Amino acid sequence: MMRKARMHAAQMHGVLTAVGALLTGGALLFLSLVPDVPSEVSEITAWVDSGKSLLSLSDELLFFAIVCWGAGARGLFGAQKVERSARINVGLTALAVALVALVVLLLVVGRLVYPVFGIHLSPEVLALLVSSTFGAVHLALLGFAVAAVALSWSTRSGLLGRIVGIVAAVVFIVGSFPWLIPSWWNALVAVLLAAWGVFLGVIGVAQHGNEGGV
Repeated sequence: MMRKARMHAAQMHGVLTAVGALLTGGALLFLSLVPDVPSEVSEITAWVDSGKSLLSLSDELLFFAIVCWGAGARGLFGAQKVERSARINVGLTALAVALVALVVLLLVVGRLVYPVFGIHLSPEVLALLVSSTFGAVHLALLGFAVAAVALSWSTRSGLLGRIVGIVAAVVFIVGSFPWLIPSWWNALVAVLLAAWGVFLGVIGVAQHGNEGGV
């Protein structure tokens, strides 16, 4: 009975991890579809207006993504064996950094698209918020890159999991500079982040199943 309960909990945490990854990937995908940011401050207001629907969709997904990611990964990797705890702690810390960055992204994009108390922002303030938006994406993807290696390495998926983690980390690192790469690469990063998170949820559940049989 206890083994079945552990497996059920692991499956739920795996689903949460996968859902969090899919929502995060969706949020970043919507962000990648926004037109290129203009370099002139005077054009920022028009840019925000033109991309408001995509920015709003991205912002709405982020809150649920953060909650699902945090609960799922903590449940899957938070109570592993002592000899693996250092690597898992690195992965979970990196994931926490990524989630904090997503919180910043959530708040900044929300202020871009929602006129709180009807306060209208100057182009200079909007430019700062837009810069902060992509700065938060940069930090989040660096955190996901470290987590991809550390957490994928901490499962029983063997060589496949390690290869997936390393490849994902390389893509995330390159994608952490969204202002330097084309939109199609930013979209690819979003899709791969979602795929890696689903993979992590599945192999994390498999690991719990293997341990339960020991």
